[in-house]
Amino acid sequence: MCLRFQATLVNEAASPSKLNRITQNAHNEVFFVRNHLHRIQVNSPGSCTMVLSALSSTYQLYKQDTDSVAAWLASTAKSLGFVADRSSTNTFKPPTAGGGGGGRLKGKARVQAKKQAAARKKPPPSTSPKYIISINDFVPLAEYLAAKATPVPDTVRSTIDRVIAARSGFASKLEKHGKALTETSDAKHQYFIGVLEKVREVLKPFMPAHNLKQAVSAEEKLSNRFASLDVYEPSQEFLDTPVSERPAQTQKDDAVYEAETEVSFEHAFFALTSAINDMNRVGDRIQWIWSNYKRGVFDLVAAAIATDTAIELVRNMLDDILPLLNKHGGVGEMLKGFYIFQCLMEGWSEDDILLKNTEDNFNYETYDIGTGTYFTTYRILEGLINVIEPNQVPIYKEGMFGSYDPASNRSRKTGLEKFADDRALLMPFFTELMTAIRGAKGWPVRDAFLHGIEEFSETKEVPFYAIFAAQTFLDITYELGEDIERSFSTMVTHATFMDNDIKMHFDFHADLKINTWAPSNDQAIRALQQDIQWLGKDPLRTAQTKFYKQAGIEMPNMKSHRLYRMSPVACGLFLYQYRTRYREAGFAVVDTWGSIQYCEHLYNALRHEGLLEDKWPDMDILVANLGEDSFFVGGELPETPQDYFKKFSLQMGTSAAAMNRVRRKNTPLQSKAGSRGLKKSSPVLSMFRNRYIGNSSQVDFTPEQVSRIIELSLFEQEAGDDDEDFFSLGRIEDPRKLQEKKKMLQEQKDKRRNRVPKSGNMPLDQLIKPLLLALHVEALEYAYPYLNMHRWCWRVLRAVKNSCDSILRQLYTPAYLEKEYQLPWMVGWIFMAASGLEGGVSDRRPMQKAAEAMNEFFDSGASSMVYKSILGDQLGMPIEIESDDK
Repeated sequence: MCLRFQATLVNEAASPSKLNRITQNAHNEVFFVRNHLHRIQVNSPGSCTMVLSALSSTYQLYKQDTDSVAAWLASTAKSLGFVADRSSTNTFKPPTAGGGGGGRLKGKARVQAKKQAAARKKPPPSTSPKYIISINDFVPLAEYLAAKATPVPDTVRSTIDRVIAARSGFASKLEKHGKALTETSDAKHQYFIGVLEKVREVLKPFMPAHNLKQAVSAEEKLSNRFASLDVYEPSQEFLDTPVSERPAQTQKDDAVYEAETEVSFEHAFFALTSAINDMNRVGDRIQWIWSNYKRGVFDLVAAAIATDTAIELVRNMLDDILPLLNKHGGVGEMLKGFYIFQCLMEGWSEDDILLKNTEDNFNYETYDIGTGTYFTTYRILEGLINVIEPNQVPIYKEGMFGSYDPASNRSRKTGLEKFADDRALLMPFFTELMTAIRGAKGWPVRDAFLHGIEEFSETKEVPFYAIFAAQTFLDITYELGEDIERSFSTMVTHATFMDNDIKMHFDFHADLKINTWAPSNDQAIRALQQDIQWLGKDPLRTAQTKFYKQAGIEMPNMKSHRLYRMSPVACGLFLYQYRTRYREAGFAVVDTWGSIQYCEHLYNALRHEGLLEDKWPDMDILVANLGEDSFFVGGELPETPQDYFKKFSLQMGTSAAAMNRVRRKNTPLQSKAGSRGLKKSSPVLSMFRNRYIGNSSQVDFTPEQVSRIIELSLFEQEAGDDDEDFFSLGRIEDPRKLQEKKKMLQEQKDKRRNRVPKSGNMPLDQLIKPLLLALHVEALEYAYPYLNMHRWCWRVLRAVKNSCDSILRQLYTPAYLEKEYQLPWMVGWIFMAASGLEGGVSDRRPMQKAAEAMNEFFDSGASSMVYKSILGDQLGMPIEIESDDK
């Protein structure tokens, strides 16, 4: 069986629609999931790969390079007998309790930081000693190694070259404009560069010879890569630079060495510049996601989870530099300095940047620079500090700051008009988020933006990642334009279907019961229905009405569910929660009743016997998504009557002897282990359950963690797919690969997997695309209406029973089926008769009568109700089927 998803991003002038292709060889059909695909506005910065091995932020790359040089110097010198001078307080110095030279948080910010630190899972403490290598000791260590004529690996030279290129390239710009930001001399930064250059000079005689021309070219690329640090487009040299190898310390040395962290303003500014470049690249990727969502390429849930995860990755990245920024005035002051620095680079004079005798001294002609440096968004959020009061929801007076027209042409607006749009969007949305935080306790889905505003409301200090989340919110809004509420419509449509389907489920089972069904299952299903209906009543509006009344203000007339109308991410995450719980309910019902599994067994047998006049598309699509091993032990389709019965017995957990005994001695049909349930086949989407259903504060999305989640995908990129504007993901068929995936998933669940990908120089933004694709290809299975399919399958079993009953009673007495919940066992009796296992004579009459019932089902058109009427017409996930045998 082969399952394949493909999509092409084409120019708008080209064909208006393409198809995601799913090929299912086993049933000799091709399924197409229709998407409308167009070329993205933001160029795709990298091709997709489903397994990532090198992930880092730009600043982390720089730190890894610096630490690796320090570790090689210290470890190698130590192995050759180097002993630190007892009078030295620097060489092999243990780290201080405060960490790497950051500023001390104060007041509420410190309290909040402690809460966050306690909430996150802490890795087990390392038993290896850790040392901080002073910059002052780099040269003495190098001289010691030179005196020993120590061979120097080429990775030492290349790593030192990268660090020098990084700092030198950045410094050339800071040296020109930095005086406007600080009077501090650049002696510290020049000193560090000088230290590295001295180390390289001392060790040069012991370095291997290398191609000078290639070395110069590589150094130029590295210099360009870091010298071009700005807030605009990333250089192609950076994107094309291969994964770097770094020098390793001696094998027997298990100590951890890190280079002393600089705390100078120049170093903090370099760290901020690196972070903002990474943020902008991630922001471009997020815009790419929603540009393609707008064109119908990506599923809403996949787009929302990928976006929120991207913000979490940025949050994780920013944790590395916050101590440095706090040392020099905090996030706000550093962003202001960076904004001024960028304006100076663009040719603005100091007097024209911060205007005098104006209301807020901001020059709105520099709006684009302010947005690219996140300073404009910071200013809006900072202005909200004074409206936050304990236990109160800030009341936004409708229209106080104007309104945003999604049909307007933003490209033609002035900087002041763009700023007005930003404020007109962020102000009311801030009220919505604060209502969810304070007015609706236990808000069921909490994304990164909401977390950031909650932290902001407690500390009255703007978290850096909340600024990025706010800018992302604005970027998505402007990208979608007049389509901004489409995600709300999608969420409502899917949630309404689930609500109605749950009602039909309980109506269907009003008198149909089974003793193995736990009452807690019904409670869980009803809880989902109640939550959907609760959301439909607009709980935020209810809470806001209360606060407006308390403030003596008349409730303004506005649309319902404003938070969702404004936030596609919130819509996608709520829909993820509902889909997950609805899917879990479906699996519980299907596994308890056996409806779908044994209808598939019967359908497969009748098809192989040539007794069917048509196909069952709804079942074919489901098998394609879940895999044959979810229905048949071993994953191989049976093709003979004997194998039909054998596979049925293995799946059901019974035997021919047991089935014969049941009608003679009234003994149980099944083994104590029971029947095998369906295997869930969306491991990537499933890994976000705790994040968006349990609201677990323990979830900490690092690049390594996200990479491991992507590795769980049951799809892989097909060979030859190296086109940036095209993806082709096929379901893995190799049994060894599937077994490895199963092992990885179990380890992930057991939280035993400590392996992390090797650090390298892949930018964070390149992690988002494979995550998005891994989520997207699972969307169809996740949205499949299992409860609805269960009822159709049960109707089929009823029809088969009515058709076969008289013959089966003759063959096996009326005891073969005494209760309706035993209908799936009827499939086994049909197979037993056809196999000739009892009496040695094959009786195909029950199978032929079953085929008559199933053919009538096909003739009614009900065999395609799920994929046509529900997935296609109602849920907007149309599927086209094309036969391979034409």
